Amino acid sequence: MANSFDLRKVLKQISNIHLQQFFAKRGELHDVPWDGLKEHKIAPIVEAIQALTPAKRRQVQILFKSFLRLSDNAGLKVLLDELRQRYPKKVKHWEALKRRLDKVLWTYLNAQDAFEEAVVFARADSLTTTRYFQRWPAIVCKDFAVTDENIAALKEVLSKHYREKELRGEHCEIHHYTRRNGAEYLFAYLPDWPDNFMVFNDDGELQSLDVPTAFTNLFVYTPATGMLEMIAAGGKPAQKELRRLFCQGMLGFSDVEDAAPERPAYLLDHLLDPGFKFTWEPADRIEEVQVSRLLVLPTVEDHDLDGLGLRLRLGLPWAQALENLDALLASRDLSRSQVGVEEVRVRVQLMGDGERRGRVLTINVTPRSCDLKSQDDDDLRILGEKCLRAWGIDHA
Repeated sequence: MANSFDLRKVLKQISNIHLQQFFAKRGELHDVPWDGLKEHKIAPIVEAIQALTPAKRRQVQILFKSFLRLSDNAGLKVLLDELRQRYPKKVKHWEALKRRLDKVLWTYLNAQDAFEEAVVFARADSLTTTRYFQRWPAIVCKDFAVTDENIAALKEVLSKHYREKELRGEHCEIHHYTRRNGAEYLFAYLPDWPDNFMVFNDDGELQSLDVPTAFTNLFVYTPATGMLEMIAAGGKPAQKELRRLFCQGMLGFSDVEDAAPERPAYLLDHLLDPGFKFTWEPADRIEEVQVSRLLVLPTVEDHDLDGLGLRLRLGLPWAQALENLDALLASRDLSRSQVGVEEVRVRVQLMGDGERRGRVLTINVTPRSCDLKSQDDDDLRILGEKCLRAWGIDHA
């Protein structure tokens, strides 16, 4: 699948002054006529980037991809949290910047440690929207602390588990971070099964490359509440065992009582019911509600379909969208009753004032997360929360 990242589009969204500072810090692009360069006129910048060595060009691309990932509402919130904690005097300047990517790049240039931590936590937050995320009941451990000893213990039990169960994981590396709210983040990296990739080398030649890739388990433990959050593949049985191993390695519990993960925060499967309709009150001034993306996963065992995503055109009635889903499922020997909704993107079009069309509220929901919390407009956020309750998605 083609990568949607477009470096030209990203460069156009950043002020020249910050681009100049970025490349000056790297010791590159000295020949670009920065002083006479108009905003958004990026041709000389692109040409100079293309003239870099392949290794340096890859470094630039990787950095700008990370800048782009942090420029959404959730990423900017994490950046701001880190700045408030580490550099409170710099927050005012950061908030005065108008462009999202300017905020990100300015943080990289002026508070790099805050930027690096934000990259980690934004990645962790994004993982909570996947089907591998579970939140487990409280496991209280007084005077908890992350030490070299308990990290070593966790490494040992994880490596032993994956070696014996799956014939992989002979090594384990754990990276630890503490978030502002006191939550302890532990990224456990273990060797995956070997794989083979087709790649271009620095000479532009296509070659086969055997890569010892790694997979990641994320444990988030909050000592104040005893809550454990986990992102790991393998389903609930596998995660129950990983929960036990975490308690053994990090908390020192030799015997851990079995427990089920918490109930999902949002209910989505009923959206597939034949009689479901998106409804609203006249006072909400909603013109129409449409679904633009739907992701379903099989709920039956031994099916090779990992997931089925649909991008729905605007104007397509929900009933017609479900008919299209039925046809796709039938081609995979599945029915609507054999899948669950893993993600839905709802587009709420508000009424206009007669001259201009109304605003649009987009809501992305999974069983575990909803992006309304990062909505800057309080009125839209409140409306969205009301809609989710009316549609039976938010059961709180």
